[in-house]
Amino acid sequence: MTATIALIAWIANTAIGFALLLRLLRARRRIPALAYYHLATSLIGLGIWIAFVATGSALLAWAGFAVLTLHLTLGDTLMVKGWRRSNPDARGIVYFRATMSLLKRPLPLAHAWLSPLAWFPAFAAAVISS
Repeated sequence: MTATIALIAWIANTAIGFALLLRLLRARRRIPALAYYHLATSLIGLGIWIAFVATGSALLAWAGFAVLTLHLTLGDTLMVKGWRRSNPDARGIVYFRATMSLLKRPLPLAHAWLSPLAWFPAFAAAVISS
């Protein structure tokens, strides 16, 4: 059950990520290379996770979870770098302030909120599968 929850959240979050990327491409905005790495790790990890759900292999569960963790780290880095670019003189807890800035942007906010809905069940599924 936890593997399925992670899978559904992962698929939904990847779809939202594609929508965000398409929005940037349509606006002809410069897209940092980190965004493509973020997308690539999502798709690679999702493929591994689907293989885990199909086989039940603990090795695939942990590999998928590891790629998901890398993916989320890249996403957080992308969010903070983007916020810093818009607020170069800002001080304080940058991660918190970058996260709070998402409250004004519904699609990026949904993208950020779905991340733990994939990560925590994926972690639980990996532990259970071991």
